[in-house]
Amino acid sequence: MRKKDILGNFVKNPNVIYEHSIKKITDEPEAYSALITFLPGCRELHVDTDGIIHCLAGAGYKWLMYLPLHENWCITVFYDPDGKLLEWYFDISKGNFYDENNMPCIDDIFLDLVIMPDGKVITIDADELQEAFDKNEITKDDYEHAYKVRDGIINSKWNDVEFLSRFSDKLLADYL
Repeated sequence: MRKKDILGNFVKNPNVIYEHSIKKITDEPEAYSALITFLPGCRELHVDTDGIIHCLAGAGYKWLMYLPLHENWCITVFYDPDGKLLEWYFDISKGNFYDENNMPCIDDIFLDLVIMPDGKVITIDADELQEAFDKNEITKDDYEHAYKVRDGIINSKWNDVEFLSRFSDKLLADYL
């Protein structure tokens, strides 16, 4: 498993030029949000999601993150420079917690879930989860936990594009 803070840890990369803001969500117990805006000069990040290559980071892109400490996941909402929502990305975790610097973090357990604006649901990094299990980096309970959390997301309001749209619009409005 990998510790990942609310800023995604990637921001320690010198090729990533950004500004950010982190907020405690006051109407929820122990939940945080963060908005990362990528600035001019930032290298682009292209990813393959279900066979389609698209850009998720670069100058003008935004990442809106939501980390509820009472759940076993966090979500990142990706926006292009025109404000178009690209996808909702769920990092599945063994648990969410504060680190030694009081930064909200997750114990990332490899398996991830992407929900596209058209409602398509894509499980990703199952190969990483399997590899971690095969190398005894995680237990059978951890392996099963990851799929249980994924299935819980799929069978909940978090798999409803209309709900996700309202939720992410409300979170983003707090930063604008």
